[in-house]
Amino acid sequence: MVNYILTGIQSHQLLSRAPLIMGFPLHLGTLVLMLIFYRQVQPMDIYGGKEAVPHSRPYMVLVNRTSGAKMCDGFLVREDFVMTAAHCNDKNIKVALGVHNVFNKTGEEILVKKTFPHPNFNTTTMDNDIMLLKLEKKASLNSMVRLIDLPQTNDEKVPKNCLVSGWGMYKDNDTGSPMLREVNITTKDDKLCSDHHVICSSGSKGPAQGDSGGPLVCNDVAYGVVSYRVHHNNDNTYIYVCIPHFLDWITDTMKA
Repeated sequence: MVNYILTGIQSHQLLSRAPLIMGFPLHLGTLVLMLIFYRQVQPMDIYGGKEAVPHSRPYMVLVNRTSGAKMCDGFLVREDFVMTAAHCNDKNIKVALGVHNVFNKTGEEILVKKTFPHPNFNTTTMDNDIMLLKLEKKASLNSMVRLIDLPQTNDEKVPKNCLVSGWGMYKDNDTGSPMLREVNITTKDDKLCSDHHVICSSGSKGPAQGDSGGPLVCNDVAYGVVSYRVHHNNDNTYIYVCIPHFLDWITDTMKA
């Protein structure tokens, strides 16, 4: 997950593209202002989170970037496709399925044949931060490896009570959890978020560094992709790409 600290910016400006700060247009996500003046990586904590019951989230996938970049998370949406965040893209990627403890990978590892970051992904604004990974072979489905359903319609209205899982940080100065952890979050009914085709939650509970690309799961359906967090005035806003908005692109891409 990408993390930003904002200082001196009003909370109502966080999700608006309209206001200007110091002459720069304020965009949703990684604003030009953030990148130039206020960008700072900060550890995040999943307070209230807990270790998941082993293999209770069989759709979860470890996304290992062989260049040495930090790992990301993903989720299995078809036997040969994993969904994750576009900012997790790399030249060479291997995914691990059926994992609970990252130091005891008893499941299957598969190389990624081709990456499909959204064609309009913007590394500056983080718009369209979604990617599909085409696997070299189909995953073997079993009790520890399962698909997760995607929404059936383009309706971007998301349930309130959702779950985020991942192997990211869960305490100060931590390098990440070896065990899969999860946390319950409540989505915000925010017009600014929905207008920009993202889902938002806030507070002290949420995904952390290392959780990028994981799913936002509501009623056993993946509605969002973990993208980034903005920290402002001791509060956190978590941003998830809204999957229903991208269903047509997902369907077309998985025909490849």
